[in-house]
This record gives sequence, structure tokens and C-alpha cells, in this order.
Amino acid sequence: MGLHLHKWWQVRWIIVSLFLSSLVESSNTYKPDSLDDFLCKHANKEIEKPRTGALYSISLPANFTGMEVSVIRVRTVSFWLRGVNHSFFNIPRRVVPQPNRMRMAILYENLGNWSSHYYNVPNHTMIAPVLGVIPYTSSETTLIDCEKMDLIIQRDPITVHFTNVRRPHDENVTPICAKFGSGGSVKFSNMTMPYVCEAHDQGHYTLVVPSSKAPTHTVAHAHAQSKSKRFNIWWVLGFVIGFVGLVMLVLISITIVKMAKRRRIRKMEKSSERGVALDTFWIGETKLPSASTMRTQPVLENDVVPY
Repeated sequence: MGLHLHKWWQVRWIIVSLFLSSLVESSNTYKPDSLDDFLCKHANKEIEKPRTGALYSISLPANFTGMEVSVIRVRTVSFWLRGVNHSFFNIPRRVVPQPNRMRMAILYENLGNWSSHYYNVPNHTMIAPVLGVIPYTSSETTLIDCEKMDLIIQRDPITVHFTNVRRPHDENVTPICAKFGSGGSVKFSNMTMPYVCEAHDQGHYTLVVPSSKAPTHTVAHAHAQSKSKRFNIWWVLGFVIGFVGLVMLVLISITIVKMAKRRRIRKMEKSSERGVALDTFWIGETKLPSASTMRTQPVLENDVVPY
């Protein structure tokens, strides 16, 4: 019974885990990694015969209106000797791409009005679109191999130039640079020049100001979003806890019923043992009582034997 109950619990736990993972995935609709993967594959479809050194502007589907993406393929030797300067990113010389390949492709992203859908900075408001520079390995026939590369900076850092910047509500507040890392982490740094940030590796960048200094409607909107997210989280947690509780209640009920049945059987066995002791024999897996084959010998009532 214990083994059967253990298997039953394993099945229920797998169902709960799958249900919980599906809820988490549905609650996080916009994923930066998924966007990078989509842009990488879409660029390969758009540019079938790429040329080294040519900058290509990638046309996106209508549902990505407002987002701008471009890509350039270069030889890694040329990249190390000359660097790359394109619109809002200036990559200086002597930057080493890893892993070492003959060619590389650099994907430039301007998320525009999609910035807040993929990225957010707690307690801050973005006043500029999120800009991204992602290096990938490349081959002679394929523009992007979709294998991301790391940029090792030995001298001057990469500079990020923001042009489409909204003025903060408080003119005395100085915007700060924000770099998005893995797992939703954010690193802050000061601007080196007005609306210019220094970057020490590849990734996504923007300008932010503290939320308390943001316009009133922005703060109210952020508060409403935060309240809505908290409500959704509590609803999901309550639903999952209720579902797990129901499963555990069913398992406990089954266990109690089986234990009660076994107790009744044991009680009946003990009652039968207190009765007349009989021999037993087995037929298959069934235990049955058996009377002794020895019969009582006949005895005469007196010693007189008739002649």
C-alpha cells in the first residue's frame, strides 16, 4: 500500500508542477531572451545572401511597429583593429570578441515604445528607449549563427548615445544610466556626457530617473501596474495552494479508508484465533480451516462381553 501511495503522490506532484510552470510562463508574456532569439532568426530570413561590412536594416512584422533593428557582419580581425561606430553605439578598437571566430555579426536594437514591455527598473522611470548591442558568431553563408559572443574591453569602453530622451519632470534631476543584466538585474552608473553612457560589455541600456521625481500620471500608472501584479500573484498562489490542499485531502482520505479496512481484517483474524483451534490448509492464496482426520475410538460401556 505504501508503494502504491508513493506512486500516486508522484503523479499528483507532476501534475501540480506542470500546472504551476504553465501559470508562470503565461504571467510573463514578454521575455527579453525570446525577443533576441526571434530577432536573430528573423534577420537570417530577411538577409539570405549577406555581405561582409554591409549594414542591413531589418524590417519587422507589423506587431513590432516602433522597434528598430539593424545588423552588420564584420571580420573579427577588422573589428579588433578598427572597432565599429553605428548610430547610438560606438565600439572602440582593441575590443576582443569571444569565442574566437573568423566572422561576427553585431545586432543593434532600439526597442522604442516596446521598451517598458520587456524591461523595467524598480523605483525608477525610463526616459529613453532601451538600446541593445548583441554580438553573434557568423559564417560565410549565414548572417547570424545565433551563438552569442562576449566582448572583452581592454582599453576604452563602449559609448552609448541616447537621442530620443524625454525631459524629466524635475529639471534638477540628473538621469542615470541603467544596464540590464541576466535574471532581471540592473546596474546603475553616471552619465559621462549629457545623454551618453559608458558600457563595459554587450547588453541593453537606457536612461532612468527616480520614480518619486517622475510625473504624477507616470507614478499613478506604475502604482496601478504594481497593484495589479500583486493581485495576480496572490490569485495564482491561492489557486495553487487550494489545488495542492485538495490533492492532499484526497490522498489522506484514501489512506484513512485503507487503514480502517486493514484494521477490520485484523480484528476479524484475532476473533477467529480465540475460537476453536482448527487445522488449516491453503487453496491457492486462500487460507481455510480443516478438521482433524483422527476420529475418537469407540469404547464399551462395561467390561462384560456377550458370548
